[in-house]
Amino acid sequence: MTRILIIEDEEKVRRMYSTMFKNEGFDVIEAPDAIQASCILNKEYIDMILLDIKMPQVYGSVFYDIMKISHKKVKVIVASVYSIEEQKKMIQGADDYYDKAHGLDLLLEKVKKVERGIKQQTSILVIDDEPRIRKIYRHYLQENGYRIIEAHDGNDGLDILRKSNEIALVILDLAMPQKSGFEIHEQMKKEFPGIKILIASVFNQNDQKFLLPNADDYYDKSEDASRMIQKIEKLIHTDCPA
Repeated sequence: MTRILIIEDEEKVRRMYSTMFKNEGFDVIEAPDAIQASCILNKEYIDMILLDIKMPQVYGSVFYDIMKISHKKVKVIVASVYSIEEQKKMIQGADDYYDKAHGLDLLLEKVKKVERGIKQQTSILVIDDEPRIRKIYRHYLQENGYRIIEAHDGNDGLDILRKSNEIALVILDLAMPQKSGFEIHEQMKKEFPGIKILIASVFNQNDQKFLLPNADDYYDKSEDASRMIQKIEKLIHTDCPA
């Protein structure tokens, strides 16, 4: 789930944005000023910021310059009473700009466009020997905006990982020819300790956990695909297993 931090000093406006985004399936955090927003950024994972400019204590333009030093990957949409031309002069390099005089539908469209860009930058490696399963995963993952790379066995998957630094998560089958998922998991954790691994198998989750207790999370192939998406998003956006 994409997490948005709304930085807006007017409570009525902030709540209006929050309700709209929550209804659209976003995870929303609110901050009434830049100081509280800074504290949140240092504690929470944030995908996107909706940033007002004219705020008490610290202007949004000052906050933007500071936060971009240590939070470069966070996307920012400026939302202000100033015209878009003025916004671009005050805050250069934001991902988009929104004039509050325009409708909320336009704001939602801009947010969803930035969200699609975030997901397209996230590559997922699927390692499974069954073409039918890879096709199913590809359908659901691409539908949710992710970039998919496929490997037909574990050795192929390891080769891909060694050549790419763009992969955020691996979906790994257990029962495969040549090398099993257990062997591949062990090798990946040695070579790529920071990568998240979601085990996806015909075994139920309790059996998966018993057989491979140190994976990041587990998915039973009999489960609904929406559950797989939930697990992937939690793994990608947090440092903790689901």
